[in-house]
Amino acid sequence: MNVKVFVSGSAALLTAWLGVTYFREVPGESYPTLGRSAKPLSAKVEEPKPAMDESLLQGLATVEVK
Repeated sequence: MNVKVFVSGSAALLTAWLGVTYFREVPGESYPTLGRSAKPLSAKVEEPKPAMDESLLQGLATVEVK
């Protein structure tokens, strides 16, 4: 298959596909509604865990530095 036949065939196929999708009517019900989700959003925010907990800080306080 030479390049000219491949490019011409691909262009014809692409043009046909774009033409079909342009003229095909799609019902509005097939699109999701914007601004609504299946799962309700929550305003609750979990408090982040501290990077160093109290037991680690107490352990650091008892370490002797030489």
